[in-house]
Amino acid sequence: MLSTRTVLKENELYLVGDANYTVQSGESGFYRRDTRHLSAYRWLLDGEAPQPLVQHLRAPFWMSEQAGNANLGYTMHTGLTRDLTVTAGGLQDHLRLKVYTPGHHQLRLELAADFVDMFEVRGWNTLEDRVVRVTPTPSGVTFAYTARDGMENRTEVTCTPAGHWDGTAMVWEVAGDLDLTVTVQALQDAEAGQPADPQALLTDYAQWQPPFTLPHSNDQRVLERSMQDLRSLLFHTDHGPFPAAGLPWFVAPFGRDSLIIAHLVLPYRPDIALGVVRYLAARQGVKHDPETLEQPGKILHEERTGELTRLNLTVFRPYYGSCDATPLFVWLVGELSRSRPELATELRPQWEAALKWMMTDGDPDQDLLIEYTPHEQGIRNQVWKDSGDSTFNEDGQDAEGHIAVIEVQGYAYAAYLAGTHLARVVGDNDAAQFYTERARKLREKFQQSFWWPERGYYAHALDGDKRPLKVLVSNPAHTLWTGIIPPEHAGAVVGAALSDELYSGWGLRTLGTQEPRYNPVSYHNGSVWPHDTAVFALGLERYGYEQEARRVARDLFDAALWADDARLPELFAGFAREDGPPVPYPAACHPQGWDAAIPLALAHLIAERIPVPEHEV
Repeated sequence: MLSTRTVLKENELYLVGDANYTVQSGESGFYRRDTRHLSAYRWLLDGEAPQPLVQHLRAPFWMSEQAGNANLGYTMHTGLTRDLTVTAGGLQDHLRLKVYTPGHHQLRLELAADFVDMFEVRGWNTLEDRVVRVTPTPSGVTFAYTARDGMENRTEVTCTPAGHWDGTAMVWEVAGDLDLTVTVQALQDAEAGQPADPQALLTDYAQWQPPFTLPHSNDQRVLERSMQDLRSLLFHTDHGPFPAAGLPWFVAPFGRDSLIIAHLVLPYRPDIALGVVRYLAARQGVKHDPETLEQPGKILHEERTGELTRLNLTVFRPYYGSCDATPLFVWLVGELSRSRPELATELRPQWEAALKWMMTDGDPDQDLLIEYTPHEQGIRNQVWKDSGDSTFNEDGQDAEGHIAVIEVQGYAYAAYLAGTHLARVVGDNDAAQFYTERARKLREKFQQSFWWPERGYYAHALDGDKRPLKVLVSNPAHTLWTGIIPPEHAGAVVGAALSDELYSGWGLRTLGTQEPRYNPVSYHNGSVWPHDTAVFALGLERYGYEQEARRVARDLFDAALWADDARLPELFAGFAREDGPPVPYPAACHPQGWDAAIPLALAHLIAERIPVPEHEV
């Protein structure tokens, strides 16, 4: 499951490179959020790339390397010791060149900047005629670009000692040892750069240690990686920490993704949950916009900041195309308020507006179910399986109309019960009774509408004609997490989920092996998503299936242990487990927010006895 793509990140800045942290082609680059500030960053020693001897990732923002001249053979003529970091102040590269064989050497750092938008990097139409200004400075070179909305973008490269800019590279002529520091800052408008301080970041990372020790050292390594990745994914916002969805292409605030991360880590990192609800509350929908799907009370799906978005050439400004983020938000506010009751008052306008959306715009036909209508200009399927081909009936026909997907009803059920609690905290007993009754009616409607008696399972969704999509998918097993499934039916769900059709041995397949569109290497039609499996494990535990929950948690930890970095990917292929690692999915994020949260969320199922602490902030 190793990828040749490497990423270093801190806050809004991240470097995407090849296995040697080199930027020279394709999607690689040094980015600030959605803008690529460097499209080339490549070291050459005497005209060739140095040969790495060993690389060590000290932290998700810090790579250390020992390298030598190319084609080492039996003798190293020149040696390089390198520390490459990405901090809030920018990229910093510290090289120590040691010359072992006397003579003249040349060190080059190839640099280029194109300032393209992330969506262009990923294949969208490109803005034509970008003019990048290149200005040599006494200590380096500056690249600058004025975006079409007027934003000034600058990439300032500073070198100590200074080199010579030859039009494509910084060049140093070397006759002896050299100690060199290169700093790259990604700046906007008139802002000044911040000093890089890798040591301060290491001190901060030291606070992100696992809250307990697992019995086996390999499992502990997975848990430690989880904590490091969670910290690396964070944005530092005015509302508190907020996790990005995944590296490298989803370094942006997402509603559903961040809310699920927050739910998973809530017992141990409630600071993340608090940052998430406050940030999303500040961006809650206030008007009707048919293009971005904003509606009053609705929680955003995705927020982008690149040039294409600022020019209104994408819908992500922000975009509200998800029907599940809003109930997940209310549920999370309710859980947080159990140990922080003042939050119920602080965010009362927001959770009340969210609940109102669930009962109005979120339920367009007023049948108690949360629904979405496929959005052809944005995201067609506005649930966690959001690919365009993920929601279909047993004949393989795409669902149309107002679509009600099963797990969203579970989130809504949990949200109404959270509304009951929140209303009681603020002293509105009439509202509390109303939300309790709403949850009861929804559960009855859910059972009536989704139960699939011939299969002893639940349908994936209802289409616009209220016909159930009778397709074997992971979603009903996922829904156990929310508590909406009646206990008398939980056993049937567990049995179907752990059958060979759905369970690969590593986790839940998104789609059963006998269903139309099944493909083990598809995004949502046969692959295994660890987060989908993890919330299934938490649902098993919730319904008292302790042994099964431990088995599922063990399988996920085992999958992580096959990776050299002890990290779960966003997803892997749905092939059955054999004597070898899970088969990787080629385009998976690594790390991804949901999966960074999983080891922390499931560690108590791996160890015999680990107390889950009270929620404290």
